[in-house]
Amino acid sequence: MRDQMGLSSEAPLCPWHYADTLNVIVFEATDLDLDPEHAEQLLVKDSSSWSGMTLFEEGVYVVVLNSAHSRERRAATLMHELAHIILEHVPADVDVSPSGLVLLSDFSRDQEDEADWLGGALLLPEAALTKSRYSGISIIDIAKKYGVSEQLCSWRCKMTGVEKRLSFRQRS
Repeated sequence: MRDQMGLSSEAPLCPWHYADTLNVIVFEATDLDLDPEHAEQLLVKDSSSWSGMTLFEEGVYVVVLNSAHSRERRAATLMHELAHIILEHVPADVDVSPSGLVLLSDFSRDQEDEADWLGGALLLPEAALTKSRYSGISIIDIAKKYGVSEQLCSWRCKMTGVEKRLSFRQRS
């Protein structure tokens, strides 16, 4: 995927640019013409209950992101949603809005886990994490460079074994 975009295996991958290459349209919730009471419910009162959603209409994917979340969180959410599309996941439940939009929802736990893993790997490739951590770059600085949260960066470093290998290397 990085090759297709002309990026090295260690270069940061912007989810918004990647969405463009996949012809996926991305909106922030604040871009939508929501009634003020609905916007307040989604973005203020209940903003922690959702991160993003994917719509599919006439062969076009649209991802809507929660504007109340940080840019780093929205980047991870967008890449997660793109991972579902790339992996051609079929939701266990599909809802149709009153206007006829298809709302993809309720993926299986396995599909959610796959999207988490692929989304994380696209944002933070193991090779980049290994090179950065072995060079002494902190998780905080890696997260800043790749435009993700420290929590996601830490999770990827642990799940890929980078931190364990670094620990063994430092003890030697």
